[in-house]
Formats: sequence, structure tokens, C-alpha cells
Amino acid sequence: MERVKKPFIIRNYKEQDANQIAEYDFISMLAYQYNGDYTSENIFCAVSEKGEMLASAHIAPDQSWEFIKDPDKTLDFEFKLQMDVSINENTTVPQDAVHELTDVVMERAKMIRNQYPNKKITIIHTISTDDLEEMDFYLSKGFIVKQNHLVMKRDLTEPIPQFPLPPNIKIMNWKMETNEEQEKYLQAEAAGDPNGLCWSLNHLRWTMSGAEWDTFTAFYGNKVVGSIMTWGLGEKRSATENIFVLPDWRRRGIAKALISEALTFLKEKGKTEATLGVFGDNRNAIALYQSLGYRMLYTNIEFGYDI
Repeated sequence: MERVKKPFIIRNYKEQDANQIAEYDFISMLAYQYNGDYTSENIFCAVSEKGEMLASAHIAPDQSWEFIKDPDKTLDFEFKLQMDVSINENTTVPQDAVHELTDVVMERAKMIRNQYPNKKITIIHTISTDDLEEMDFYLSKGFIVKQNHLVMKRDLTEPIPQFPLPPNIKIMNWKMETNEEQEKYLQAEAAGDPNGLCWSLNHLRWTMSGAEWDTFTAFYGNKVVGSIMTWGLGEKRSATENIFVLPDWRRRGIAKALISEALTFLKEKGKTEATLGVFGDNRNAIALYQSLGYRMLYTNIEFGYDI
């Protein structure tokens, strides 16, 4: 039986692929080039016979991956690998190329999983509720729904209330210019998370290098007690993300003051809308954001595949 030659190949990412990928997925290209969490052995490309980029895909460590070698984590602790597939919409892409690319990425995740046989590892991918076709695709690969991510927006043309700070607390637009300051921030972020999760140093530095990045941090002396981060999402919109307050400092108005400070800053820069993401089951955070004028924008669904 004669074997039909495929009009594409699947291979690992090469640095010279960056320009082609940038034409259809600029954000991923930046991550591949400048975020150390993205490595070539975990990035794959579907390329035509003529060398045209058809699609690209990757897996990258989630915040939970920082603990993958921690012997104290319980057997039911879930370690996540984020997965994404980007299709070049500027050309005709064979559907079997997308399927094969996805399968190769999932096989790579299973190879990583084999290094940690006693760990609970999941591949995750987040999809907008509007994208039914993409949902069908990931469901066909065996993914299931894990949790909802709400995206909320705040109209900055509306008044922004101000909130008093507790005594001896000050808020600074913190630039985190030194390694020591960056590590200090990440330690505080982990302390403010119920599971001790925080960004990797690579991810923090990559975010800091982006457009219109700022961080407003509450200090008690030299101690970080809370923070909020902002970055640009276009001419009129910015993100208000990574909002946390350390447990011992909650219910004192610090979170409201931090968010108000960030919203005022963005409004003065000419932004008209701020957005944030929150897990759909985080009742306290949702109530806080609604009290500050945030309203629903859309919902993303996190799909997962248990390896």
C-alpha cells in the first residue's frame, strides 16, 4: 500500500520561526523569545512543505509547577501545564495538521509527566464561552471542564471612591528594579495565596517588560502586605491583576485602597476601562470587585486533561 505523504511536518520551534509566528500570534512570539518558562523542547510548529508556518503550540508551567519537586505536597495536589494552540489564519491550514500538532504537544506533556510518576498532573487550556468550535475540538481530545474564570470590567469614566489606609501603611508605585525586590514580591504573593502559589521569576520579569506595566504595593515599614499590578491592553483598556493582601492584614480596607489607587492612576493616564480575572467560585473576591464598580464582561472556561 502506497503511503500518502503529508503536506506538512511537525517539529520543534526554532528561533528563526519568530517572525512568522508574530504575524498571527504576537503574544506567543514574545513569550517564546523573552520568557524563560517557554523552552524550545516544549514548543512545536506545523510547517508546510514550502516552509510556511501553519500553526504553533506549546506547553508551559503553571504557577503550581514551582512545587513539582516539593516532597511535602499532598498526593492530590494538582500540578498544571498550560497548553495553547495558535492557527495561522492568514493561510489555509489542513485540519489534520492541527490535530497532529495538538497530539504531539500532549505526548510531550506525557513525557514530562513520566518524570514525576507519583504526581497529579493536568494539562489546562482556557476557552471563551463564545468559542464553541474550540470547545468541541478540546472535548474531542478528552479534555473536560475544570472551572470558570470570570472577566470583569470597571468603567473608569465613573467616579472612583477613595479609601483610608490603616495607620503606618503606605502605597508605592513599586518598580522592583533589583533581584532582591523581585524575590520579595514573589514571596509576598505566595504568602497571600491560599495554596502558596506565585508567578515564576521568569514570568514576573517578562510581564514587567511589557507595555504600560506598573505595580502598586502596600508596605508596613519594609514589609509587603498587599499589591495590585496593571498593564496595558490597548489604547483605552488596562488590566488590574495579581491582587492580593496577606492574611493577617485583610479586612482593614487595604485591598480597596490598592484597587482605588490603581484605577485612579489608569484614569489619569486616559484609560476608560479596567479589567480583571477571578475564579468563579471566589465569592469574597467577587463581592469586593462588585462593591468597587466592576461588572461582568465575559466568562472563560478552563478545560483540563488529566495525564
